[in-house]
Amino acid sequence: MTVQADKRIGWFGLATIWFGGVISVPALLVGATLIGGLGFGPALLWSGLGFLIVGTSMALLGARAAQHGADTRALATRAFGEQGARVVLGLVVGVPLMGWFGVQTAIAAGSLVHIVERSFSLRWSLPPVALALGATMTLTAVAGFGALKWLNYLAVPAKVALVAYGVAMAVQAQGLGPVWAWRPDPARAMAPLTAIGMAVGFVAVAAVIAPDYARQARTGRDAVLGCLLGLVPAAVLLAACGALLAIAQRTHDIVEIYARLGLPLLALSVLIVATWTTNVMNVYSAGLALDGLIGGLLGWGSDRRAIATALAGLIGSVLAAAGILDRLTGFLSLLTLTVMPIAGAMIAAWWLVPAPAAPDRRWHATGLLAWGIGVAVVLWMAHPLRHLLGPVIAAVAYVALATLMPQGRRATP
Repeated sequence: MTVQADKRIGWFGLATIWFGGVISVPALLVGATLIGGLGFGPALLWSGLGFLIVGTSMALLGARAAQHGADTRALATRAFGEQGARVVLGLVVGVPLMGWFGVQTAIAAGSLVHIVERSFSLRWSLPPVALALGATMTLTAVAGFGALKWLNYLAVPAKVALVAYGVAMAVQAQGLGPVWAWRPDPARAMAPLTAIGMAVGFVAVAAVIAPDYARQARTGRDAVLGCLLGLVPAAVLLAACGALLAIAQRTHDIVEIYARLGLPLLALSVLIVATWTTNVMNVYSAGLALDGLIGGLLGWGSDRRAIATALAGLIGSVLAAAGILDRLTGFLSLLTLTVMPIAGAMIAAWWLVPAPAAPDRRWHATGLLAWGIGVAVVLWMAHPLRHLLGPVIAAVAYVALATLMPQGRRATP
């Protein structure tokens, strides 16, 4: 899947999309969680390092995506083969993203129902609200990359302003003194590697789906800058906001903070805008992954991205309306853990070893085995650092297997 040259964007446009996707209400959880075991400065330092690690992975794959005008599935073909890429991305990336779309939709729908009842004494049923919100968000993704770009151009400034306002109001009563003086309970102290691992895990999926957006960049340099400047500052900013809110108000829920200030409708605006931009990215990439999986299984041939995106959004919306996502969250988290080793295998395939002489092969045992080894390590370990070690081990395994099973290669383009 390629992109016409006249439709490509610069680094700022790409960065805006990632910035808008990262700034979400659940993202505040990172800082709020880390501050429980770290001081304010260390929490930002170690989380920032974790975000930078993922941003670097995004930049490496994004540069190749821009150079070749190829999305994640097209790049993954080199590591896993045509069919292997379809299956791995469709199941390991598409399923979790549809699930997270449903989770975000359920959060937004539940808050909408709560605030409408609180403000207007109206009782709305959650399932139809979830379906309506999910359908609205899905339509933006179905419209394509252009709609996503303009949504973020409009929404990102509003989201930044609203989050900043919430933080200012939250600390107004106490000032910043308690923040600088904050010291966690020694019994809950968190090791730096644990903090780094948690940060990596929070944005792990971005390392793999980055080519879906970076392919739109004009040059490899635009892709690198767009990925790094779009993800890292936004993630650190949200971690800082989450930490500030947790210290000042003893909660990371910005919607509740606005409600306490007597501004429930503004709280609702924050939630809907924040969820919308993040969820559109979820369902956009889920649609691309599902398009590849179903296209491979059914052989529908031509690009059916819009249909696949609509189907992914429908599945996520139904899950949200059915109220079963709380029971699926653990399973979805487990699936998400298997994503980072995909990035490791893809980076190795594009940067560390020569290109295969037969790039059209349906299955590449080298990539599939390397990914499997990385996943085995991730599932075996309990430490949050597994988010980081998984892709490293997958990359090392790929290089080793490629050396042992060269299968005829040529120089990497």
